[in-house]
Amino acid sequence: MNRLLEELAMAGSNVGWNLLKHVGGKKANGSATAPDWAPGPLVRSSELELPDLGFPRETDSLCPTCVVEEREKFVQAPCELSEFVHNSNGRIKATLLEENGRIIMRKTCAKHGLIEDVISIDPKFNRLQEQRYFGRDFRTSGDEKIHCHGASNIKYGRGAVLTIDLTNRCNMMCNPCFANANQIGHVHE
Repeated sequence: MNRLLEELAMAGSNVGWNLLKHVGGKKANGSATAPDWAPGPLVRSSELELPDLGFPRETDSLCPTCVVEEREKFVQAPCELSEFVHNSNGRIKATLLEENGRIIMRKTCAKHGLIEDVISIDPKFNRLQEQRYFGRDFRTSGDEKIHCHGASNIKYGRGAVLTIDLTNRCNMMCNPCFANANQIGHVHE
């Protein structure tokens, strides 16, 4: 009985989601809304950009060992913040791919070799999340210094964030990290 209710709720939410997308698409052909707080008119659904989604795909990452070394080096001999933000600080390219029923990030540091991290143990759920991503918001403007985090610059959005902390399994050292993921010393999922 519970499973039937669950299936009905899922079907109802899918119908509602698709209906809202359809209505939003129709409304997007009218005049664009420009609230006072926005840097310009809100982006119409037909103008939304999507980042690269799906697997495999390339992304930017960090070598966890290089990050610790860079942090220690900075503590021992502080440098200008701009120099620290704009140097490589252990940044490396990575590939996100689906393998053995998991989403993994595979990367190679020239100094420390191959590194593999499990990003998700549920590829089906990941695909669902990506299918429901509605696209990027408008570009940030007039506040570049606030959003400047080196390679992790914040380029899109209106400043409202909904965060669902499913895991802290991350080796990125992003300044605005809500979970302080690479600092707590244990993984929770």
